[in-house]
Parts: sequence; structure tokens; C-alpha cells
Amino acid sequence: MAEEFAAVATAPSLIETAEARRELPARIDGMTFADHAESGVQLLSRWAGIVAFVGAVAAIAWLIF
Repeated sequence: MAEEFAAVATAPSLIETAEARRELPARIDGMTFADHAESGVQLLSRWAGIVAFVGAVAAIAWLIF
């Protein structure tokens, strides 16, 4: 049992492994096609949400008045 505890005690913690991963160099060579597509989808999604909200409010107002 002491051997099992010693193996667990010497294993790196999650915090240590996360800090080690953070030290890896970030990708600096610019935006990829997927990054450009994602920004377009985010813009479209944002406006679609606004239009849906305004449409729902207009439909409720139309039903009430």
C-alpha cells in the first residue's frame, strides 16, 4: 500500500500540468479560414437573435392590440 501511495504522491497535480501547458507558444501566424468563418457566423448569429427578439415582440404586440 505504501508503494501505491508513493506513486500517487509523486504524480503531477492538475495545476502543475495546466501551468506547463500554458507555457507552450501560441500560434501567431494569423487567422485561419475557420477563424474567419467563425467570426462571420458570430456576426450573423448576433443579428439573427436581435431580429428574432424584435419579431417576437412585434407578434405579441400585434396579438394584444
